[in-house]
Amino acid sequence: MKRKVGELILILFLYLIQVTFGRNIAIGSIMPNLLIILPVLFGFLQGKNEGMFIGFCAGLLYDLYFSNLIGVTAMVFVFAGYFAGVFYQKYEETEALIPLALLMVSDFCFEFISYIGNFLLHNKLDVLYFISRFILPEIVYTLFVAVIMYKPIAFLNKRLERKDKRRLSEID
Repeated sequence: MKRKVGELILILFLYLIQVTFGRNIAIGSIMPNLLIILPVLFGFLQGKNEGMFIGFCAGLLYDLYFSNLIGVTAMVFVFAGYFAGVFYQKYEETEALIPLALLMVSDFCFEFISYIGNFLLHNKLDVLYFISRFILPEIVYTLFVAVIMYKPIAFLNKRLERKDKRRLSEID
């Protein structure tokens, strides 16, 4: 229970940072997507179920502020957390390139789906311009922020895991 509350507080904290300071940390009107980092990293560090739970919560919060369609971002974030969770026990947490590659693919898929919903359906067909001007810079910026956030999130994950294991051992 403490783990879920801690995860929800972290999601809410990053959501508030993205909403309030997003324009201030933007470079050339490109903001990092802080909320997609969480399902990928927690999916990689804790498995499919954690990644999907965090992806759903983070996606719903993202939809409330940034999107007109509720649930589309949540669905993409759930899939991102699920696919990151596939690599949960295959690699150690010290291998940071795997979650960064997963984050890159997830962010590209999310942005491309956003392009389809926001631009392609409105007859703005210049895909290469959108990819080079918006998607790739956001992916690079998000990866840069994820490199900075990886160690603190891994530390928080271990901290929450130790408390859960200690609580389970007290029950037994």
